[in-house]
Amino acid sequence: MPRTAIPRHQLELTVQDYGRMLAAALRPGSRDHHVAAFERRFAAMVQCRHAIAAPSARLGLDLLLRRLDLPAGGEVIVAAFNYFVVIERLLAHGLRPVFADIRRDDLNVDAAALEGLVTPDTCAILATHMFGHPCRMGAIGDLAARRKLTLIEDCAHATGTTYRGRPVGGFGKAAIFSFSVMKLVTTFGGGMVTTNDDALAAGLREDLRQLPARAGLVEATRRFLKGAVMDAGTRTLPFTLGAWPALRLARRLRPNLQRDIMTQQPQRIRGWTPWGAAPLCGFQAALGRAQLERVAALADGRRQVAAWLDAALADCPGVQVLRPAEGAGGNALYYGVLADRAEELAEHLFHRGIDAETAEYCNCADLDIYREYARPCPLARDVQERIIRLPNNPGMTRGQVERVAAAIRAFYEPAGAPSAAAVLSHKTRSKAGGEPRASARADSPSDQRRIAQRDLAPTPISTRNV
Repeated sequence: MPRTAIPRHQLELTVQDYGRMLAAALRPGSRDHHVAAFERRFAAMVQCRHAIAAPSARLGLDLLLRRLDLPAGGEVIVAAFNYFVVIERLLAHGLRPVFADIRRDDLNVDAAALEGLVTPDTCAILATHMFGHPCRMGAIGDLAARRKLTLIEDCAHATGTTYRGRPVGGFGKAAIFSFSVMKLVTTFGGGMVTTNDDALAAGLREDLRQLPARAGLVEATRRFLKGAVMDAGTRTLPFTLGAWPALRLARRLRPNLQRDIMTQQPQRIRGWTPWGAAPLCGFQAALGRAQLERVAALADGRRQVAAWLDAALADCPGVQVLRPAEGAGGNALYYGVLADRAEELAEHLFHRGIDAETAEYCNCADLDIYREYARPCPLARDVQERIIRLPNNPGMTRGQVERVAAAIRAFYEPAGAPSAAAVLSHKTRSKAGGEPRASARADSPSDQRRIAQRDLAPTPISTRNV
């Protein structure tokens, strides 16, 4: 067993963050001040007139769909590779999802293919910035304007992301952001809606006033403990000595336990209502505001780790690194690659102390619960079969990155192949001043042939969220 385990994600909170939370919690009457200050700072970062804090991104999306007054039965174009809960919110509001296939290079909708999905019933496009990679918002925005469609951005992964120098979250009518514990900026649960529409913002605030006035002591404590435990548990030493041995033991007893805990299986959600959720607590807003002050540094740390991984895995057989669009300023929230035998690779990494994940997002166009809306999305199907998320938290050292890459290469390559450290060192020396990510993205001809053959004969998959 390796000396230390490498967690997939870390919260990167500081002593100062906890100090701000404590100060806000000790002054419960300051809740409105902290929330308003958080909203103003977030709106300034996204370059929108309004930012409205919500208890969660899901609730924010629900209230947004209520206020947009989209026609019953209207069609909403949405990425097929997605989190099923997004589709559930569309259906709950009487809308019909139209699944759009994605690109392999950034996991986002193929903007060039959207035009062919527009019908007289189309009323909106929901553009998801998957894994923090921005969609090609220029082309998508042009299409929405030309066909008079409402453009909504799903920025749950994309705090701090830009497209051609402009922050995402302000390209369309409105956008939603998430601050759950696994996001770049976390408030231990919470969300934000951004918009430049004054009437829409006023309506959303009116709806939020229908929620309970504030979280009670029990709920506030629950939110704090959930985040603090996750923060402590994903730091390297506690993760190695506590969480990782527990996971190893639990998986011996129940192999799918980790997936069952971390991933909500696709299912129809009926009877859910936003009206019981309590608004953001003052300490949560104080934490969010503190992290916004260093959001660029948080993203830069992940980008550096992603650059190292790109360089080390660029020519690894069986692995295809992602290549975001030109002008993309992704926040590198999650680092994913497309890998042959992804499930086996994840298990191989697990036994070497490396936390990797293949579940959570799926090709919704193939799910049995959405058979009424099914359409062929071969690239989304292929991505579901091959995507694997690797550790890329900003606290990772170059040595840890080399260890991850070496373990992946050992899975695919015969003994005696160049080490990950040697490959990474060579890539770094040869980039000649260019950005690491840009120098590490070129599929080999053999990769391209293999992928083309895969497209011609897609493999049927399970309808589970795998």
